[in-house]
Amino acid sequence: MLLVTDFERGGTPLRVARLARWLRDAGAEVCAGCLARPGPVSAELAGAGIATFSCNAVNRYDLRALWRLSRHVRRTRPHLIHSSLMHANVAARLVGRWHDVAVVCSTATIEVERRWHRWVERNTAWMDSGHIVNSVALAEHVVRALRVSRERVYVVPASLDALPQRIERGAARAALKISAEEFVVAWVGRFDPVKRLDIIVRCAALLTSVPVRFLLAGDGPERRRIERLVQDSAAGRRVQLLGWCADVVPILSAADAFLFPSLTEGMPNAVLEALACGLPIVASDIPALRELAGAEPFTDDLAGARVSDQSPSGSEGPADRSPSGSEGPADRSPQRQPRGCAVDSSGPGPARERPVAAERMLLAVGDRPQDFAAALLRLRDDPALARALGERGAAWAREHLRPQATVEAVLRAYRDVLQSRPPFAVKSRRGAS
Repeated sequence: MLLVTDFERGGTPLRVARLARWLRDAGAEVCAGCLARPGPVSAELAGAGIATFSCNAVNRYDLRALWRLSRHVRRTRPHLIHSSLMHANVAARLVGRWHDVAVVCSTATIEVERRWHRWVERNTAWMDSGHIVNSVALAEHVVRALRVSRERVYVVPASLDALPQRIERGAARAALKISAEEFVVAWVGRFDPVKRLDIIVRCAALLTSVPVRFLLAGDGPERRRIERLVQDSAAGRRVQLLGWCADVVPILSAADAFLFPSLTEGMPNAVLEALACGLPIVASDIPALRELAGAEPFTDDLAGARVSDQSPSGSEGPADRSPSGSEGPADRSPQRQPRGCAVDSSGPGPARERPVAAERMLLAVGDRPQDFAAALLRLRDDPALARALGERGAAWAREHLRPQATVEAVLRAYRDVLQSRPPFAVKSRRGAS
């Protein structure tokens, strides 16, 4: 049983839907559900032949959802519940413990805004049997901030359904009515406060001296606020809100750069797609994106294995150090200046701080719109750098974003969890594992 908080369009619900299809294709019997009412992703799953359910919670405090989830578990009798996102994790732990079902939880993002989420996770994490993450940075976070033991943390590599293939730039721009001379910056995702879309609008206002256009594709609770911000901005005509787009390849193909100023992230689908399209990326300097940029070790050697197995006994492993390589918590604020940053006191641009070029992205030094605008100007003024970042990103995506690797790692984690449970805990389920 796969469980998520809601099935609205967004990174984690779409990732859960992909996993459901992949597990089904690998021979597992899968059902997928959410605590909230059915959403667009519910219909897509049902159309793909995946059994779905919903607990119809009307808000985060609707405890009737626990009773409904209990009924679904009693009816389905799964060997294992795999949950994602805080509310679903807590519900799965409580209901799984009641019905004596193995529970594997997932953390998809290093959250710094809602500290009460961390407190709730920390005080209920002891109930689950395993914890899946998709990056070393997230492994560090759940060990340190959520106090999950290393033996229960499994690293599973991120992947995409299929690698997007860029279409011809001129055709993509013609469809969007964009001239060849404009420098086009794309963003794709859910309109949510943690995405900090206001930074993108303010970047557009800072770059009025150059022919630039920003394309924002997506929808969500922040849509109306961002629309008002665009209308009131001096660069309103330079920012286009395209709404939800099932196929983002034309947008990425028309763009010269991808901007991602989020403060809270894990392994975002939008960034993975931009990498696969060979698009140079400007991103926040936060642990998960730093890892994805190539500034920190990635998950290749850890796939599907416990974090505690990654280093010799007594040595420092991925869960024992911060993403910057120093002692300290993984979820530090990006305002802290990272190692290797450079300050440009004489060059052009709206900010004095020069962005750090990691292997596959530019990481903005600082947290102001000026810092991201400076990084975009650097890409615009240095086509060789932009081309090199895009080529390295596309090559990395081809090598690493394979669904088979994700499925194999998830199934290894499932088997390990089920085998480590007491025999009576699985004998009561259909066809003991």
